[in-house]
Amino acid sequence: MTDQQVSETTHRAARNAAVRAASEVLGKVATLAWTVAAARMLPNEDFGTVTYAMTIMLVLSALATWGFDSGLTRRGSADPPALPRIHQATQVWKTVLAAPVFLVAGIVLAGTPSVGSWQVLACMLLAGFPEQWSHTIRSTAAARQVSSGISVALVLQRVATAAAVLVALVAGGGSEGVALGFLVGTFAGYGAHVVALRRLDVRRPVRELSRADLSLTVRGTFLIGLSGLVLMLLFRVDVLILGHVQGPGEVAVYSVAYRVLETVLFVTYAINYAVLPVMSATDDDSKRRVGFERAVAVAGFVYLPFVAVCLVEGRAVLHLLFGAAYADAAAPVLAVLAPAPLFVAAATFASSVLLARRRSWEMLVGSAAALAVNLVLNVVLIPPHGAIGAAVATTVSYVVQVAVLLVGLRRLGERPAVLAPLASAAGASLMLLVALEASPFPLLLELLVGAVVYAVAWLLLVSRLAPEQQQVAARLLARARS
Repeated sequence: MTDQQVSETTHRAARNAAVRAASEVLGKVATLAWTVAAARMLPNEDFGTVTYAMTIMLVLSALATWGFDSGLTRRGSADPPALPRIHQATQVWKTVLAAPVFLVAGIVLAGTPSVGSWQVLACMLLAGFPEQWSHTIRSTAAARQVSSGISVALVLQRVATAAAVLVALVAGGGSEGVALGFLVGTFAGYGAHVVALRRLDVRRPVRELSRADLSLTVRGTFLIGLSGLVLMLLFRVDVLILGHVQGPGEVAVYSVAYRVLETVLFVTYAINYAVLPVMSATDDDSKRRVGFERAVAVAGFVYLPFVAVCLVEGRAVLHLLFGAAYADAAAPVLAVLAPAPLFVAAATFASSVLLARRRSWEMLVGSAAALAVNLVLNVVLIPPHGAIGAAVATTVSYVVQVAVLLVGLRRLGERPAVLAPLASAAGASLMLLVALEASPFPLLLELLVGAVVYAVAWLLLVSRLAPEQQQVAARLLARARS
């Protein structure tokens, strides 16, 4: 591959990451908006009930999704003519698996005390179908390395969901109204995804789907699917255990802090959305290494100052968003969770390298080791410490996952740097920490001043420590202006 081709591939990945990041920002803002409104307008127990039901849906969706979407992106990137067949077969497989899983879970869990409202659970489980279908469409767009139309559809889905939930809250619909609004908004978003799908030239009649297509789609997905399920449990098992042991009230406190964490994870997903197809389409070890290191650098640029803000002003941020009812209880939870997004990002990018090399077993080992640690720590820490214990278990388990995955990469001869790409952001974040501690300003003005301090410090450091990062940023700004 020539230098010009490498440069074009890099720029295309950067463009896709930027477009996806913009859509994720807007989508996360919309999601945060209805979550904040629900936390402020619903009683603590009702907000916990909604969060608990949504967690159940997400865990069960991971079982039904299996490894189909990751396999679709990998195969579709490597073999574009096969993408329409793989897309259609993926939707069929996911629907066939989801129907019995959701039905059985709904029947079994509807009467349990920890669930609370069966109506809330039913709406959330039904919303799992369009959520899965939309995700497959986004994976297909990633394989095509096309972001614009799908990104708009994602924003429309989140905005429609937020609007429907807010209407339900204003109308006094309670937790049931919030769940129904989530269901309506998710179906509306799926409609927007279907419209965007028409531009990708992958639609074909279901009657043309063959057994060979179904077999091709499911082949090689077992370890990926199992790893994905384990990873989803790693993300959500703390809420399930917390709700069972401590009840919806403690779930609400933990979910408030966790929502702040989830809101910034869009950076990881946006970068990986662009990086995975590029890694899957190459056999060049050096190109995978550069992709991993630049992805980590971008993630560190966002997540290290996030840690600084959460440590110094976490309580003030929670008070601004969710009100005084959650600020004191959730602030220490947020402080413990603050480093987790960076570890999630490093684990995600390492998994993409392994996926590009068709090494699903190492991915599973990393996720399983982290889940085992998470389960043990949750069982030990949640009964005496509640939400803080769950936060400790979450952060520690992601550290374990990153360590295991990096060991797996080294055994395969892949030796990407992890700490070096973070050096500039780490130094700038220390300056930000000092600025926040010394600031006499109100929160919003303090964050604005802190952002200026961080940006200036990062530019000074990156010009000395990692000039290639500065060059990439300059090229992106130049392309944005043009």
